[in-house]
Amino acid sequence: MTPATPPIQPALPGNQMLPEGGRVLVVRLSALGDVLFALETVAALHRERPDVTIDFLVEDRFQKLLANHPQINRVIVYPRQNRLRIPGSLLALRRQRYDVALDVHGIQKSAMHMLFVRARHKVGPAAPASREGATYSYNLTVPMPTPPPHRAVIGHMLLKAIGLSGEATTPTIAAIAPPASLFEGLPERRVLLHPGTSAFAAFKRWPSERFAELARRLCERGIGVVIGYGPGEQELAAPALASAPQSRAADGGELGLAGLAGTMQQCDVVVAADTGPLHLAAAVGARCVALFGPKNEHRYGPRGHDGVQHEVLFHEVPCRPCKRRSCATPQCVLGIDVDTVEAAVMRQLAKVQP
Repeated sequence: MTPATPPIQPALPGNQMLPEGGRVLVVRLSALGDVLFALETVAALHRERPDVTIDFLVEDRFQKLLANHPQINRVIVYPRQNRLRIPGSLLALRRQRYDVALDVHGIQKSAMHMLFVRARHKVGPAAPASREGATYSYNLTVPMPTPPPHRAVIGHMLLKAIGLSGEATTPTIAAIAPPASLFEGLPERRVLLHPGTSAFAAFKRWPSERFAELARRLCERGIGVVIGYGPGEQELAAPALASAPQSRAADGGELGLAGLAGTMQQCDVVVAADTGPLHLAAAVGARCVALFGPKNEHRYGPRGHDGVQHEVLFHEVPCRPCKRRSCATPQCVLGIDVDTVEAAVMRQLAKVQP
């Protein structure tokens, strides 16, 4: 018999749960977009309680993005890429006491870490925003609406539950400026195209030949074009680089996430599928044209900050949004034509202050 769900506890006043000079642990292990959403939680907490020390638990893949972050005291690393070190990383959590631990991930893996955390208050979302029994690791389970809210909003709701306002706040990204040579000779109006997604999410990709045609058209309009790609994505970027010889390559493997963030920060518009770099662009203030396809944009779409409104494109089909992990013919994204994307880019460029 499945055990009953733990009761949802009422929130306490903020001064009881989070004392002056307190310490908070934010848990979001992966993926890139969701780590960026969790940085909204960090920013909102820091804005309202600058006296609080904030630590962040994250997978090793995203450690460098959080390094030297001005609002984070300590980055604790879950060594996913070296599983032999996992017992040591769990024991490391026992060395620090926290007033509050916030699990904005809400799955079995994050719950395992919450069980090891020494915190007076372990706070996380109720179903449907959590799953795999994660709620059994909390002593304060926060009610969530059905359907669940945007991933970033979950963190703000957890802050409200501990007595804070939970108002949305622009995240801080420790971006690194790219080499000046990357933009040398390019027009001042710049668009970055990012054709890739993770191999796991390959069915979300817009065809690389359409990125190539878009790159060619933008260059003909006198717009500077940068083609961004991550490790192993050179083949996806190659058609666009070949079709627009005036474009520049932004190798995320060489730049790193912080360097890619700095590159996007110096571009006016970023065009990408539903992938981590899309959310990185939104976080640093670039206007985004999101080629979305299968996922629910209301839960996973790019976040608008400081009045920026992004455009989310998809081809309407009866089966979207869906929860599938693969699709042989994802018409929701394949049905987006180049004319539609080009028009969206031009609309976004028209909104950029000269």
